[in-house]
Amino acid sequence: MALGDRIRDLRTEKSWTQVELGQKLHVHQKQVSTYERNVARPSTEMLVQMAELFGVTLEYMVQDTPAGEAPKRRIQDRELLRRFETLDSFPDAYRQFAKEILDLLILRRRFRELSSLDEVNEADLVPMTLG
Repeated sequence: MALGDRIRDLRTEKSWTQVELGQKLHVHQKQVSTYERNVARPSTEMLVQMAELFGVTLEYMVQDTPAGEAPKRRIQDRELLRRFETLDSFPDAYRQFAKEILDLLILRRRFRELSSLDEVNEADLVPMTLG
């Protein structure tokens, strides 16, 4: 996938117009358009800024991967990232248990979304049992 296509796809995924992306990058909409049409290539600094805005790795921005492949997202919550890094050094059984707990939380969130209960009430999380 060409870089311009990737920029356009990431921008539309965020529901941003070219004008809005330009404002976030401190460039004119026409510059964003030239990037998306592959007429101009963003500078390295601009690519870094875009990767941060879109929440993807710089590698994902520039690598040639097939269209439709999911972007590599960065974990924004540093405390959560630190905990994942700590878990990574645990024995297999502990990591598997952590994955199962995460799967339960994800499943619960998806169920709530399907039930149109989009807001999380912290009190709702307490009675959840892992039985």
